Amino acid sequence: MVMRWLHDGPRPELAPKAAQLARAAAAGLDVPRGVVLPLHDAARYADDPGLRELWRGGPTIVRSALAFEDGALHSGAGLGISIGGVRDPAAFVEAVREIAGGRTRDDADQVIVQAEIIAAARLVLACEPTRDYVEQYDGSLDAFSGGATPTYSGPLHAWPAPAQPAAAAVVARVRATFPTGAHGLDLELVVDGHDAVHVVQVRPLTAPLHPGWPAFVAAAAAAGDAIPSRGVLVLDVEHNPEPLSYAHASLVRDLARLRPRTGGLVPIAGWLYTRVLIRDLADRHVEAAAAGPREVLLRLQREILPAARTLHTAVAQAAAAAPLEAIAALFDRARAAFFAMIDVYVEQLIPARRGHTALAPDPTDPLCLRGRADVLDVLPLSWDVAADTVGARRVLADAPALPNDDAGAATLLREWDDHLFALGLAPLAAVYRRVGALTGLGRDVFQLTTDECVAALGGRDLGAEIQARTAQGRAAALLMPPGRIVDGEPAGIPSRWLHGLPFGASVTGPLAQRRDLAHLRAAPPAPGSIVVLPALTAPAAIILHELGLTAICCEHGGAMSHAALMVRELGLSALLGCRGARTLVDGTTAELDTRRGVLRPRATR
Repeated sequence: MVMRWLHDGPRPELAPKAAQLARAAAAGLDVPRGVVLPLHDAARYADDPGLRELWRGGPTIVRSALAFEDGALHSGAGLGISIGGVRDPAAFVEAVREIAGGRTRDDADQVIVQAEIIAAARLVLACEPTRDYVEQYDGSLDAFSGGATPTYSGPLHAWPAPAQPAAAAVVARVRATFPTGAHGLDLELVVDGHDAVHVVQVRPLTAPLHPGWPAFVAAAAAAGDAIPSRGVLVLDVEHNPEPLSYAHASLVRDLARLRPRTGGLVPIAGWLYTRVLIRDLADRHVEAAAAGPREVLLRLQREILPAARTLHTAVAQAAAAAPLEAIAALFDRARAAFFAMIDVYVEQLIPARRGHTALAPDPTDPLCLRGRADVLDVLPLSWDVAADTVGARRVLADAPALPNDDAGAATLLREWDDHLFALGLAPLAAVYRRVGALTGLGRDVFQLTTDECVAALGGRDLGAEIQARTAQGRAAALLMPPGRIVDGEPAGIPSRWLHGLPFGASVTGPLAQRRDLAHLRAAPPAPGSIVVLPALTAPAAIILHELGLTAICCEHGGAMSHAALMVRELGLSALLGCRGARTLVDGTTAELDTRRGVLRPRATR
């Protein structure tokens, strides 16, 4: 193959990625001008007049166009590399060397060199047969690597940006030019400073965008859960990366009804959704209390948490010896404690944190572990009344020191809300466990509401209900719940396969697949392992720290999550929001590449 200009039209020798761009350019779409070269022979073109012509116009971007990228049956998304800012022969040769890497020679592999657009925003679009979704990222080249957090994710028609009409026009032209196939098209667009939209990639979607949606809808219907036809729901994987127990789902429904200021929590098909993310609740409480973060932190340490501990101890002791007729009153007392905890959280902690920037992490003194040892006996492995706890309480001799500045205090408040929640939930868990012992139901008791627990103590047979709910819980664990539901439909494009938000240094090691924290605790991974979990919660961070594990990869988590804060403070190597990580085989050696935000399984021989 010789050098070909993209705007000379499609040619049979072009690799799929380059052929798609050439076809788009021929259809009149704004494709940045560029050339296509054979990858393993590209260096000899470093002094070619065509490349020098491109460099006279400004920087170029050098992109892989591998034989297996952008095919009809496999996309190869994210496996190639793009390198920007290339302006001269030396930089070009280095970029080609990096793209080729140690790849086995394939004469069909190519490289694209295009004029680099100064991007105001980068867009990823999924054009399904009947609808279009868009995610907007910042203008950095790394935005497409999967390591960034979108500033918008949802239907294209609702994208609130000046470039929306231009993007919609591009999509219409693309639909008229390319067959959408069974699942649609995946587009990557660049918006420049004048709101002009440039096409930088067109590839077929080789699988449904939301393959689990039909099963999710069916499970919701079977559970009697209505999927709201209006509004936005966000899956709360930051706190609940697993399905809820029936007991906790019923508690959440009561919370949404009795405390609507908590954001409108909605259990659907066993999974927890919220209309407002917990961290965004402050936006609803502009009447923020006069107390600052240090004052509230002191109150939490000296008054609120000790009172909650005392109440938990009293209820747990009473439950351990309570006769049948006293259980209903204990349930009422425990539920009141839970709702009182919610009131403190919403009315004091959230307003006190408002407007204060989180403290820069100090690896020698991670705030996310400060004071944890005093609540391990009630800190659940997952945020569920049915969950086991992290471990036995280890009482500290002295109260942990508190930050002297408001930023540090606000950061610690973001961590100690876990303490508050755990102590608020613990009395109810203690009463449930007592009912399980009295009725012989054991852990099956968590398939009941509190009223049903009282009925079971009175002799009512709830075996059929427990059996049906247990089956629903197992089915829920197999679902693929969408991260967002907009107006009754799944929305948002999943993060790119095996890419995530990177933290820390790159590491290589065996993958330790763990279903949940109970599995992690029961089967501690070997030192040097890369732990793979659904999400990184506070209990998970504690267990990782205690086991001396320093590398983790999670399917869920974003830049503003608790997970990101804890990863930074603990100095972990991590990828958050790395879709597909849990599909890899346990024990596989992989590179957690935090430079490019990708998890790379190493081939075995």
